[in-house]
Amino acid sequence: MESDEPEPLEERTILTGSDPEFISDLSEYLDVLASPVRLNILSYVGTRPRTVRQISHKIETSYENTKKHLIRLQSLGLIRKEIGVSEEPANQGQPVFYYALVPGGLDHTLRSLTIFSSVASKTESGLLKRLESARDGLKGILPGTGPGLVITNGPENGRPYDLTGDLYRIGRVEDGWDGSSPEPAILIPEDYRSVSRVSRPHAWIRKQGGYWTISEGSSKGGTKVNGIPVSHEPALLRDGDLIELSPGPLGAGLLFQTGKI
Repeated sequence: MESDEPEPLEERTILTGSDPEFISDLSEYLDVLASPVRLNILSYVGTRPRTVRQISHKIETSYENTKKHLIRLQSLGLIRKEIGVSEEPANQGQPVFYYALVPGGLDHTLRSLTIFSSVASKTESGLLKRLESARDGLKGILPGTGPGLVITNGPENGRPYDLTGDLYRIGRVEDGWDGSSPEPAILIPEDYRSVSRVSRPHAWIRKQGGYWTISEGSSKGGTKVNGIPVSHEPALLRDGDLIELSPGPLGAGLLFQTGKI
């Protein structure tokens, strides 16, 4: 049953895609992610922190151009600048600045692009295509993994859950529940108090015919996928879908990822 409480301000303003200033800012945001060179940088610094000169050599461009690319990536919160000690023979042991991938930065940006897709679908197809292209580019440099869910809000933001079976109950942790049910569970921490207990699962997620689906369980707060309520009938999940269990400050958001093939 749908809650009578108003949706949080953030959720309501996100869907206001007619704001020219917002669309302009989103377009600039996508411009940063449109460059194959910057994606190459993200992939390179994702393995270990690198200096500007190391990055410049890798992407085969000048020191000055490399710095400009790094500044753009810093503006999105994808990389950070940190001090370290040089390992290069010419100045070994000397202090030097390194650029490193912000932990969880790529996942956070993918989640943002998923949310922004709801705006683009209400404006112009060209913007939606750019969003999808940006998402594909970022997914292409993420480590190879299987299907899974990632918490997108609250104190456990960024916590992953791998999907290695075919059927899961999703619910909040529960004292005395020993997991003796025939199917495994995705246990949401106690902090997310609006999520139903796992013994009477909030929702079910299952793999059917090679596809993942989600269906409503015994929750009071409801389940949504990309803002659309889910019923007891299985709803198909696509890569990048945003699942909301009891939408609101005490509910849980989960990003569905199919993993790289």
